[in-house]
Amino acid sequence: MKIKELMKKPIVIEKDITISDAAKVMTKYSINSLIVEKNGDIIGIITHHDLIKYFGENKRVFEVMTKEVFALKDDDKIQKAVELSKKRGIGIFPVIDSRGKIVGVLDSKDLLKVWDTDDFLIE
Repeated sequence: MKIKELMKKPIVIEKDITISDAAKVMTKYSINSLIVEKNGDIIGIITHHDLIKYFGENKRVFEVMTKEVFALKDDDKIQKAVELSKKRGIGIFPVIDSRGKIVGVLDSKDLLKVWDTDDFLIE
């Protein structure tokens, strides 16, 4: 199974918004992470864990986001996500197309949807 079959629509924000505004976006879309971009390039990810850690502080997204981001390609197999998740402890992946454009997001909940299927087996 390919990443594009499991990925969801990404919600992308700019790095200069406050973490309070990021929390509002997450709440509005019932999600737990946002991809941060600048000029169409992925520069970070902010999660609900980041928001909890800095709750009540007047910070901007770029101050608390994870800057080391591992993106997957939409035509990668899900096994690549599983391997990276296990090796690096990553639970959220931006997904890019062949041109490097952000086209989706994949998280550990998505992988759990196919846990008991033949598509999940590592080849």
